[in-house]
Amino acid sequence: MPEEVRPSAGERCLRAAGEVLLAQPRFLAWLAPVAWAFLIFILSSSDGPVEGLPVLPFQGFIWNFAHTVVFGLLALLLVPVAPRQTSAGRRWTALTGVGALWTVLLVTLYGFTDELHQSTVPGRDASLFDVLSDGVGAASVMAIVLYLGRPGRRPGGLRARLLGAAAACAAAAGLATAWDVLQGEGLWPF
Repeated sequence: MPEEVRPSAGERCLRAAGEVLLAQPRFLAWLAPVAWAFLIFILSSSDGPVEGLPVLPFQGFIWNFAHTVVFGLLALLLVPVAPRQTSAGRRWTALTGVGALWTVLLVTLYGFTDELHQSTVPGRDASLFDVLSDGVGAASVMAIVLYLGRPGRRPGGLRARLLGAAAACAAAAGLATAWDVLQGEGLWPF
């Protein structure tokens, strides 16, 4: 019989955060992602970075990386909407790979509509690379959520997924930043 693997402190912390999210009733679970999406819309309605603030090194990369974080959080807030399961006394999402894919697609579609909205705001531009960053952030979160709900997790598995997610998010932000630097801001088909 295989030995039970003791979860790391990071895994325990992430699972505890997930259990807090899953403690709310499913019919109320829509409130947090809708509120977060509304906040994204409000932020997208502003006319860009605040004038007069000093420009930080790697500021473009930081703004592009923020897309992965903001839309990854939107994906995370959608997790409690999915069905739930209880196993060994622990509540977790019953989200499947297909459900996670739908979540990523929904978040990416919202990112696309957000960029479309930004293209109409004076002082803002829209970029398909931002949409890519949005999708990468959502996919990274879904990969971690699915892993944490899986039986038979291995030591170091969470660390590998977190590092992979950070690398993917940094790569998407780097690609968006490189495009902005080399081609000018905005990559939009219309």
